[in-house]
Amino acid sequence: MSIRNLRLSMLGAAVAAGLSLAGAASAAVVTVSGFAGPWNPAIAGNPAYGVGDNAPAAFLTVTAGDNITIQYLSGLTGAFGGGPSTVDALGYVGLIFGSGAGFTGIGSSGTFFPSHAIDPGNTGAPIYLNALIGDFVDSSGVVLSVFAPGNGPFSIQAPIGAVALQFGVNDDIFADNSGALKIDVTGATGGGVPEPLAWTMMLVGFGGVGGVLRRRRLTLA
Repeated sequence: MSIRNLRLSMLGAAVAAGLSLAGAASAAVVTVSGFAGPWNPAIAGNPAYGVGDNAPAAFLTVTAGDNITIQYLSGLTGAFGGGPSTVDALGYVGLIFGSGAGFTGIGSSGTFFPSHAIDPGNTGAPIYLNALIGDFVDSSGVVLSVFAPGNGPFSIQAPIGAVALQFGVNDDIFADNSGALKIDVTGATGGGVPEPLAWTMMLVGFGGVGGVLRRRRLTLA
């Protein structure tokens, strides 16, 4: 396949995936595993957290400008050696681990919690261990904004460049966690929770187009 045809194929994959995910505003129930980190810290530019044992975030597709409301529905998670799952989207309220006033933002592993990205100076309201953490990312998986919706209802607008809304729990060690949370998300116009193949095609497609544009800029330079 020629370079030109490869570029067109990549562009076609991106557009087709985008069209397949586009739609009217919808409601979706998202399941957030107790093992899930809220974003991929290995992507360049993303805030670091934890020891790297987290499962991928739960996510759904969005469109920039969407007015989204998040509401905890049911389910509990746990953070201590696979023991009982006992906390909702607020996490371990009153426990010594978390971010915000009176906390360090650092877990028992010596690494940051995801909530450190929300309040790096630890001056705001507490965000506890295992609290629900949400974030918007662009087509490369780079984090655009981070927030802690609690039990909700919590409303937020998708920022410019956002293609997905992701969720995980606020922890530094995930492998010994348990349980899951179910949350209701309304107002997303990106088509809801996509099939994994469609999401992969979209990222590969946009990544390929981005690579072509970068090479074109270098050639012109």
